[in-house]
Amino acid sequence: MRLVAGLAAAALSGVAAGSSSQPSSADVYIFPSSSAWQSSPGAETPRIPKEIARHILLQRTSRQRYGSDLRDIPSSIDTDAAVGHIARFGKGPTPLFTHSEKTDPAQLVVLLEGAAPEQSSRAREKLAQHAAFAISDPPSATANSNLMALFRNLGVSTSRQCDLPAAINPFDTDCWTGPSSVVKYDLRTSPTTLDSLFDSLARIDKFVTDGDLELTLVVLPESSRSSKLHHWSAAAAGAGSGSDLRRRDDSEMVISEHGDGTGASPTVKPAAASSSAPARRPKSIPQCFATLSACMAQTNSCSGHGECVNKYAVGGGNSSTAAGAGAAPAASCFVCACKASVVEGGDSSAARTQGRRTVHWGGNMCQKEDVSVQFWLFAGFTVAAVGAVSFAIGLLFGVGEEPLPGVIGAGVSRSK
Repeated sequence: MRLVAGLAAAALSGVAAGSSSQPSSADVYIFPSSSAWQSSPGAETPRIPKEIARHILLQRTSRQRYGSDLRDIPSSIDTDAAVGHIARFGKGPTPLFTHSEKTDPAQLVVLLEGAAPEQSSRAREKLAQHAAFAISDPPSATANSNLMALFRNLGVSTSRQCDLPAAINPFDTDCWTGPSSVVKYDLRTSPTTLDSLFDSLARIDKFVTDGDLELTLVVLPESSRSSKLHHWSAAAAGAGSGSDLRRRDDSEMVISEHGDGTGASPTVKPAAASSSAPARRPKSIPQCFATLSACMAQTNSCSGHGECVNKYAVGGGNSSTAAGAGAAPAASCFVCACKASVVEGGDSSAARTQGRRTVHWGGNMCQKEDVSVQFWLFAGFTVAAVGAVSFAIGLLFGVGEEPLPGVIGAGVSRSK
C-alpha cells in the first residue's frame, strides 16, 4: 500500500513539474484611440497563436497599409479565424470620403519580458478594461530579439535608450523617428518599469483620448524566456519541416545588366530561384536596411546601377564606411544611391545611329529607367503647341467678329 501511494505521489509531482515547465500565456492589452474596438466587460479573452499575434503587431506598426500574407501560418490554424483576429485587433482602416487634416495616431508597441506571476496578476487587475487577447504559445527571449531586428529592418523606431515615460510620448523626437515605435523592457532586470507604466496611465489615456497615440502592450511571462520556440513566425521555425507550412516566398526579383558595353537588355534573375517552383509575387523591398551587407544582398548591389550608402551618415555616407564587418552605426539607414550609366550603340545600323547615350536609373533598387526628363519635354511641347494653336484660332475668330468700316458699309448699302 505504501508503494502504491509513493508511486502516485511521484506521478502527481511529475505532472505538476511538467505543467509548470510549460510557459503560460502572454497577455496583450490595447489602448485604442477610437471606439472601433473596445474590450467588453466580462467577455472571455481569446487565445491567439504567436503567428497571428506577430501579424497584428506588424499591421499596427506598418508605415503603409499592411497586407497580411498568411502563408507562413501553419495549416492547422483556420485562415478565416486568423483574418478575423487581424481585422479586429489590428490598426483601424482610414475612413473614406473624409477630408479631415487630423493624422493617424502614432502606434506604440511595448514588450515587457520576464513578468513574474504576481506582476502579471497586477497587470490584469490594473488593465482589465484594455485586455485584448492572450498569446497561447509565447516564444523565447531569442525570438523577441529577432522580432525587434525585424522591426528595425522595416524602418520602425526601436530606440533602446528611452525609458517608458519618454517612450509613451509621441512628440518626443529623441524616442520617435517616425509614425510608429517599438520598445522592449526586461522586468527581471528593471522591475520598476511596470510601476512606471501604472504611474503613466493618466498620460497614456490623455494621448489616446486626443487621438495622438495607440498603445499595444505585450506582457511576456518569465516562464517563456527559456521556451523552445525561438521564432515568432512558423516559416522561420519550420524551414525544413515539409508541407505543413504555407511558407512565404523569400525570392527577390532583381535586375542586373551585364557590363559588356553592348547595351544588352537587362536580365531579370531571382535571388533564390528554383526551376520547379511556381511563379509567385515578388517580395517588397524595405525602405531602409540596417547593414550594408543586407542592402547589397537584397538589392543585388543596387541592380548594378548604383551603390548602397548610409543616408544618415555625415556627408551622405558611402559604402566603404562599413565594408568588411557589415556592421552599421546606431542610426543607420542604408539605401541605394543610383548612378547614371553610359550605353554604347550596338552592331545593328539602328543602334549605330543612336551612338552613346546616358541612362538614368531610379527606384529603391535602381531597377527602373528614369524617363522623367523625356516625359516633361514631350508634355511641355504638347502643351505649348496646343496653346499656340488655340491662340491662333482665337485671333482668327476675333478678326472675323470685328465690324466693317463705315465707308465700305455705305458703298454696299441698297438704294431705295
